[in-house]
Amino acid sequence: MKKTAIVTGGTSNQYPAMAVLALNIADKCPTIADELVIFYDDIPIEQQKLINSIFPTRFIKYESPFSHVDNFSEVIQNYFSPFLFCKYECFRLLEEYQTVIWTDYDFVITDDISNIKIKNGFDAKFISDVMLGAKFNNKLYFEPNSLEDIHSFDLLGPAISCCIFVLYDTFKNFNGFYDECIKLTERYAPALQLPEEAVISVLFQQKNIQYEKLDYNKYSTLPKDIEKNAGITSIIHAVGQPKFWNGLYNEQWESYYKKWLEMGGAKHINRYTKIEKLLLRIKRKLKKMFSKKC
Repeated sequence: MKKTAIVTGGTSNQYPAMAVLALNIADKCPTIADELVIFYDDIPIEQQKLINSIFPTRFIKYESPFSHVDNFSEVIQNYFSPFLFCKYECFRLLEEYQTVIWTDYDFVITDDISNIKIKNGFDAKFISDVMLGAKFNNKLYFEPNSLEDIHSFDLLGPAISCCIFVLYDTFKNFNGFYDECIKLTERYAPALQLPEEAVISVLFQQKNIQYEKLDYNKYSTLPKDIEKNAGITSIIHAVGQPKFWNGLYNEQWESYYKKWLEMGGAKHINRYTKIEKLLLRIKRKLKKMFSKKC
């Protein structure tokens, strides 16, 4: 029988935050999935073993399909990382898993959310978000002719959020959907603001794909709205900056991070002192120099 996976991904700078997420899952919702899947670029084997000891984890090296694309909008090049697009991989994972749950790692899960995996007649679950046009940059409105057929989309229609979502292997032609995500991302690269959300929203609109709507207040409460959503919140989501690891204090997150360090886990790069950061940069430069000589 095919398993259930809970999935996240990020660069080598962020794996301590993903380890904290693993501790959070193991503590609050240990039955949510059979294994955690992490898309990564460089996590030391010893650190992988530590994460796997927290929650059964499969590590998949992520190769961006967009390494040749050089015309992404400025916000994508300067703010986001290429790992934003590993969310598309969740569709391909349906080849191996019955249920795939994506979760960002800037979450604090406050209650058991295991029931999110239960299928209620739809092939997907997403948070319904603001209008589609808000997922693109302003070029969309000021230079409409430069974007060909993009104005054939209902830009005032609803979009989806990709901070957390669920897919089932009954999702029609999931491999083909993945391919279309890649093509659309390349085609509209200069106009994308929230790229993976824009692309998936467009495809859902074009194909009239229906999905179960997740409650935003339950699954993506902003830190400033915790009191307002008391009794509703199951996930606190550190949207934007700062995050829990670089200035936004959350007691629960700090307790997991402390436990991670006590296990022998690496510090989050943004938690180092200025001197430690300098030494780390020197170490990385020396490692690159020696690897080139070899």
